[in-house]
Amino acid sequence: MPVLLPVLLSVLRWLARISGLLVAGACVLLWVGDLVNPHSGPPSNALEWAGIVFIATACAAMFVAWRWELPGALLSLLSLAAFAALIRGDRTFHLAILVMAIPGLLYSLDWLARRGHAGRSHVRAR
Repeated sequence: MPVLLPVLLSVLRWLARISGLLVAGACVLLWVGDLVNPHSGPPSNALEWAGIVFIATACAAMFVAWRWELPGALLSLLSLAAFAALIRGDRTFHLAILVMAIPGLLYSLDWLARRGHAGRSHVRAR
């Protein structure tokens, strides 16, 4: 089991990173598509601008989490929670928010697992 744990930790970290890339990439594709072929006018009120800022922050935080897992994960999850509270959508909307939260949850699990693993190896060294 001691040999398997580092492999599992590495898999967890890369799952978080790949899922973060997929979610952030999908957001970028949506933004580019809207710039190339706008379906409506520019954001017209503060609510729309706040939604854009929260989603952009959540996506940027996924890249921050590559270096600092917990701060990036928390920023991403808090931004998504604020966006969900701000925009009251239907089930499909909340399912999309849940999918966007997967990288933040995986980064949080990675941080917890690595912190627990480091603590146990430190105790064994004594």
